[in-house]
Amino acid sequence: MRQRKIVKLGGSVWDTLHPDYFKEWKAWLDAGHELVLIHGGGPALSAYCALQQIERVFRDGRRVTTADVLTGAERVLAGEMQTEIVAALGRHDIQAVGLSGVDGQTLTGKQLVELGAVGEVDQVETGLFELLLANRYVPVVTSLLQGPEGTLNCNGDDCAIAVAVALQADRFEMITDVPGIRIDGTFRQTLTREDIETAIASGQIYGGMIPKTDALLGALTGGIEVAVIRDGKQPDHPGTTLQEVHHAFTTTDIRTATY
Repeated sequence: MRQRKIVKLGGSVWDTLHPDYFKEWKAWLDAGHELVLIHGGGPALSAYCALQQIERVFRDGRRVTTADVLTGAERVLAGEMQTEIVAALGRHDIQAVGLSGVDGQTLTGKQLVELGAVGEVDQVETGLFELLLANRYVPVVTSLLQGPEGTLNCNGDDCAIAVAVALQADRFEMITDVPGIRIDGTFRQTLTREDIETAIASGQIYGGMIPKTDALLGALTGGIEVAVIRDGKQPDHPGTTLQEVHHAFTTTDIRTATY
């Protein structure tokens, strides 16, 4: 049976991504399955802002997207980085098409005014995605969306979950710079939602891992059967998998307990 996989490729891992991932994706496609890549690019955008001497503005710990920062996102993320990813896929005989949420207004949303040109996805128009997938292309998506008055920057994890849920993906993978979710100093094999919430409250899950964990739980809540966090440098590592209890599992699991 054909399966659909959505991969969120963290911007911090692209430069060090293990080449075996390309082989894995090619094998997945050759087996008749479908693939969508959604990429971040925070480090690349930060480097652009530093080069252009654009001041970084934060509000309540979240970066404010000014007009200059948005221009950088359009140039670096939707331009240079996306082209680089599409070209790399092509070198591995994977036919890919780059697009952002602005293309075909595939992603539309509302603006979070307090954060400048930042938006949340309200709607995903799946027609363009379905057209590309039906013709065996891999959409490579930059997390920019169409707002009421123009382009808006969007959190890459949130964007990826919105697309995965709208496309009714069978599997969601988040490729990052960590091999899984660690609690008490070890990468745990089985976790429930309660375990995760307790770990966040106690500070064992903290910082940048919190939005990643929230995104994985959001995928599960959205009806995706399998959600995985994997290490970009270790494709053979199973990572941490979130799966509903009634599904078979062979890797590290975070299960939604049924009482």
